[in-house]
Amino acid sequence: MKILMLANTESTYTKQFLAQMSSSLSNASFEVITPTAVSLEFSAVTQHTFEDSRSIVSKIPKVRGFRRLERIRQFISKSDNYDICQIHVVNPQYWYLRDVLQKKCRNVVSSIWGSDFYRVSRFSRQRQEMLYRISSAITFTNRNTLEEFDRYFHKRYSEKLKVFRFGLAPLSELKNLRLTKEKCRRSLGIPDDSFLVTIGYNANPGQQHLRILKSINDYGSRLPGNLYLLLPLTYGGPQNYRSSLKSWLEDSGLRYKVFSEFMQDREIAMIRKASDVFINVQVSDQFSGSMQEHLFAENVVITGDWLPYKTLDERGVFMHKISSVDDIGEALVHVANNLDSLRKRCLENPSIIWELSSWEKNIQPWVDLYEKFLDSQL
Repeated sequence: MKILMLANTESTYTKQFLAQMSSSLSNASFEVITPTAVSLEFSAVTQHTFEDSRSIVSKIPKVRGFRRLERIRQFISKSDNYDICQIHVVNPQYWYLRDVLQKKCRNVVSSIWGSDFYRVSRFSRQRQEMLYRISSAITFTNRNTLEEFDRYFHKRYSEKLKVFRFGLAPLSELKNLRLTKEKCRRSLGIPDDSFLVTIGYNANPGQQHLRILKSINDYGSRLPGNLYLLLPLTYGGPQNYRSSLKSWLEDSGLRYKVFSEFMQDREIAMIRKASDVFINVQVSDQFSGSMQEHLFAENVVITGDWLPYKTLDERGVFMHKISSVDDIGEALVHVANNLDSLRKRCLENPSIIWELSSWEKNIQPWVDLYEKFLDSQL
């Protein structure tokens, strides 16, 4: 089975997907077109970047982007046919590859991650639709987004739509982590006795860090003296946003720690285990993996009622919901004053999240889809 992937191998989810699929499909080879090549330990995976950093015109962003797309188009056109083209994150620019993908790939799977539907313009959606027309399947990580997509495109692609989730490798790390909350804190350089609140999971402005922090600061006199904030800023977001965030924190008087460097799964698991509360009130989302990991760790999750977590609600997952980012401070006071009783309401969350989001429970639908496509060609 020969598979072409348009994806970013810097993404944890892409790496995990390749790890799971390459071990589950022993006869498959993957050619991945990615913006940046990273070290991977899978012999069946080859990466191609098509970057051009030497020519003068490569300094012009739009010209650089077009030249890269044209090199990708030529590469695919000269390759042998592929059984499947897997697109992870439907970049509107890929419309330029539509004809060559239709010609060289027997099946196209377009997997929508969230921002590629919620944070694109109407014009970009028109370009994306050129890819949806040639797709054999269009996947989503939750039913809310699938239904919104189906309504937006007036049910033109209903028969192609499927909910296929990614597993979360840190769940296995968390399950096997034998360290106490206190030992995790010591390893991370955080005081043992902290009321530890983790804010967001990357440096994207859509996480709304500053509004969260200002709301917390407004309620500072009513919050515990041992309040300690943890901000994972290991990826995403422009440098000026990161700088302004760090500058605000330095002047705030709050106790905090920022993580800026790439973290391994074990370190990520320790952050989840060490925390008491996780705040997730980003502008939009599809199905936050980081939030699910905090739920699995039995942390109290404060999240926005505008986010599409119907799947979690239907399964009985407990989350403390608010209607505005400005309500964070008041919500955190409530959680701090009722932490023990709220923790008891979180005790059922781990088993629900494992069933929903472990790779053990999620890899098979992907494997079945790929094998179905292969069987249909025989």
